[in-house]
Amino acid sequence: MLEKLKERVARWTAARSIRKYGGEQVAPVEAERPQNEWTVAFLTTAGVHLSSEEPFDVDAGDWSVRSIPADTAASELMVSHTHYDTEAAEEDINTVFPLEAVRELAEEGEFGKLAATHYGMMGYIPRTDKLLQESVPEIIAGLKKDNVDVLLLSPG
Repeated sequence: MLEKLKERVARWTAARSIRKYGGEQVAPVEAERPQNEWTVAFLTTAGVHLSSEEPFDVDAGDWSVRSIPADTAASELMVSHTHYDTEAAEEDINTVFPLEAVRELAEEGEFGKLAATHYGMMGYIPRTDKLLQESVPEIIAGLKKDNVDVLLLSPG
């Protein structure tokens, strides 16, 4: 019964947050600098984080943000999300967090440089108020610190 109650509360909280914040729209923007000067960062909601870190608290709808340095090897990453089939991600993390591919594009000159920090989150976040008040400002502060022009996004 406790599990059913927790699930209903989570669904109610998510529905309320969607009603409250779901109508917001962000106007598209164009990069201020040419592509060969862009600093690019990556964010995924696939539950990716450093293997050395605690797993996401999936059942609680963890809204925390995990910082991932640009030079992190794929072997140092893991997925702790349980709300999607993670088999492909566990075999090759690049299927949901293609940091190696983005790194190669930077080396090939497709854009200026890779940001120092990239971000992993979980996609199941019923507490959207916490997402907006805590997670988003943390990410924005990091993006500003790294002077990021383009943020690439990947769901789980």
